[in-house]
Amino acid sequence: MITPYFETKTTFRRSIGAEHLREHVYIYGLELNGDGEIAMRFRPEHRHQHAEASLTIRVDESNWVKTGAEYLGGQHLVSTVTTRELTNWSLSPVDTESDEIWLRLIRAGGTITVAHADDGVDYTTIASTYLPGGVPALAGIASSRPVSESFWDAAQDLDIDLG
Repeated sequence: MITPYFETKTTFRRSIGAEHLREHVYIYGLELNGDGEIAMRFRPEHRHQHAEASLTIRVDESNWVKTGAEYLGGQHLVSTVTTRELTNWSLSPVDTESDEIWLRLIRAGGTITVAHADDGVDYTTIASTYLPGGVPALAGIASSRPVSESFWDAAQDLDIDLG
């Protein structure tokens, strides 16, 4: 696991129809100036519906993507939220017997690819979306509250490849 270079509290803006929301988020990670990849192993808490931690690539408060592992109705799910002024949220079921899920975001130009794996090696792509390329972005772990011990119990083995 690497030690993130920064910890910052920032804002993610979401618009769903006429509803406009601001979410204050802590990001732990690196600045990504071009293409790159971020991957992490998650252990979703069976008692929590929403992700304790998510991977994110954030260009600015109106252009970002994040993905996290959730547990709902007895099933592991991967959530992906993309915002480019308007917000799109999707859930993908994960067929696994494991308590761990690896998630990966790949930035190549203006394309962000979201993938998951049981083993951190054999990834399955579940989404592909657009974020502005050629501009700096923050890449790392997003959390709705400051990091605590339980955060690192759920999110482990962070790897950021700066291209």
